[in-house]
Amino acid sequence: MDLLRLAMLGPPEVFHDGGRLTFALRKALALLVYLAVEGGMHPRGKLAALLWPDSEPYAARTALRNAIALLRSLLADAGASPATPSHLLSERELVGLNPQAPLELDLDVVQQAWKEAQLHSTVPAEQQRAALVAKFQLALSLVRGPFLDGFWLGEDAPFDEWVKRQQQQWQVRLQLLCEQLSSWQEAAGELERARATLSHWLALDPLQEEAYRRLMRVQLALGDETAALQVYATCRARLAEELRVKPSADTVALAERIRATAAARRGNSPARPSIFTTARSRPTGELSAPLVGRAAAFSQLVGRYQQARQGQPQAVLVVGEAGIGKTRLEAENAPEDLLDDLWLAELAHILPELRVRSPNLPAPTEDELAAKVRLFDAVARLVDALAQRAPLVLLLDDLHWIDGASLDLVRYLGRSWIRHGSRVLLLGTMRSEGLEPKSQLSAQLADLGRDLPVTQVSLQTLSQAETLQLLEAIVGKEEQNTKTGGEQRKYGLVRPAASGPGAHPSPELEMPLARLGDFLFAQTGGQPLYLLETLKLLREREWLVPRPSADGTWRLELDVETAAAVVQEQSRRELLPPSVRAMIQARLAQLTPAARQLVLASAVLGTQATAEHLWQVAEVGVQAGVEALEEAVGSGLLREENAGAGRPGRYRFAHDLIHDMVYTELGQVRRLVLHQRALALLHSEGARPSELAYHALAAGEAEAATRPA
Repeated sequence: MDLLRLAMLGPPEVFHDGGRLTFALRKALALLVYLAVEGGMHPRGKLAALLWPDSEPYAARTALRNAIALLRSLLADAGASPATPSHLLSERELVGLNPQAPLELDLDVVQQAWKEAQLHSTVPAEQQRAALVAKFQLALSLVRGPFLDGFWLGEDAPFDEWVKRQQQQWQVRLQLLCEQLSSWQEAAGELERARATLSHWLALDPLQEEAYRRLMRVQLALGDETAALQVYATCRARLAEELRVKPSADTVALAERIRATAAARRGNSPARPSIFTTARSRPTGELSAPLVGRAAAFSQLVGRYQQARQGQPQAVLVVGEAGIGKTRLEAENAPEDLLDDLWLAELAHILPELRVRSPNLPAPTEDELAAKVRLFDAVARLVDALAQRAPLVLLLDDLHWIDGASLDLVRYLGRSWIRHGSRVLLLGTMRSEGLEPKSQLSAQLADLGRDLPVTQVSLQTLSQAETLQLLEAIVGKEEQNTKTGGEQRKYGLVRPAASGPGAHPSPELEMPLARLGDFLFAQTGGQPLYLLETLKLLREREWLVPRPSADGTWRLELDVETAAAVVQEQSRRELLPPSVRAMIQARLAQLTPAARQLVLASAVLGTQATAEHLWQVAEVGVQAGVEALEEAVGSGLLREENAGAGRPGRYRFAHDLIHDMVYTELGQVRRLVLHQRALALLHSEGARPSELAYHALAAGEAEAATRPA
């Protein structure tokens, strides 16, 4: 029988008889992977439900038979007779892989290396160490990425949940291998090999701070302080972008030691600021923004927290559109420190890494209903144990994605906290578009309010004054000493020396920053994410420049000569940050075709448009148009305005920046067609001549644009 080899740490690859197989059915590959990883024989009904959960049982079993037939043909040995044993076994209602058939899995190699790593927490003797290092290196050489990287079935298939659990399990095992191998290599002075191992580790887990620290030490030992500080800058930027946290004190101290070493090597000459420096020596991607326009919301949070501290559990929902600035927190403590093995076994349902860390945990409850109750009880016990140590803030981020089972758990926890007087504040963040009055989520959250006091905190976009306040806090204003006199510098908004007590600075010198603030407010609508991303873009283009202050810190200052150019109309489209563009494109791509057509039609119609206008320009029927319009509004791209009793609403983009981006990327042909439809519609309704002329010119019909109404 020919060798079957599966590589699953990375995008899945299957080799048989030396050649790589391709699969006409994606779920046939999923079936093969599942059977290879799980081993043993599996009921057909279980496999059908795993891969075809939305199909009727008969249809699912038919699809399973087709997948099995495809696998049999792919795994058949060349020239073999039908009686020859196959890799695939089928015994009435059971299906599995033949344990006697030659099979190689990259997972088996990693599993063996991981078991060895568990047995050798300290450095072994030299001969044994060399053998173990070779085994660890072989295992890591097979790793091309996470388990089944990029391979999903969608359709809410249970197979995808299984993949997630496997990814977590193998991530923990690979982390132990990388940690142990790099530690041994660093201790032995094998610096180049340690650098390669650590780079591999960070490619697998780019948020692993310990790996960054080790790589910084290795680069320093290799004499490359610049590379070591670049590693630190990457670490800091990744943690800020993904987790909104700063590096630990140990990492910061190591970076300071590296800087001191570099300064000593240069003969203590002062270092010039790098291009990564921003206010107070922060990296380019980490603008330090104060909390502006959030005093009332913050006061509400503090009040509810104080109640929770007194044993009155509370829930707070922070509601706002995507990117509005909803709070993020970080939890510490490990469950193993707080619960007995009996309850850890139940928690392993949702934290499979617990069994990796503690393989001797007892078997969890088998009965489905009893298992759900025991799991809820285990989570409640864990939260209560944490709350007994100190008042606890439990964060549920992106609550608009929560499923029914998770909401059941939250309600169970709420009743438990009230019963025990737990010192818990449940803090949930969710998008305002996910909280429509008649939505299912609104009803479910109302149910939660029956068990637990719920406060809703709504976050709005920043006002024009708050936008300027944020800009001033980031860029900064310098006061020159009035005793020594002064003059305006090229960079920054520097006030000249006053001519006498109580004198005010010249209004002309206040203009660049104020005009930039007005422009940014018009460009972003005061949306905090759009605003900060635009400021980062200004920093990258060196329109905001780092300059040393008198106290030795670094601050961002505005280049006045380019400030005027920034606010020119022709600069608007050049100032759409790539991150914001990608976010808008992703939200647009998630819409159904009908909803996407309505959004494109709105971009062409420009100002507020009625539902009927949108449907006609997009050529969408009324029934489909109603559902598509609800979807477009629910996505946060469009906003309904002026709706009232007996008065139909009108629709426009939530932000001008979204409109500009969608319109710009329409494509010339589609833009012409939509403008032609808009022109015909508005002409039949006797619209204003200026409006007709606009659409006629955009549609390439210059004659119609100049024709008298």
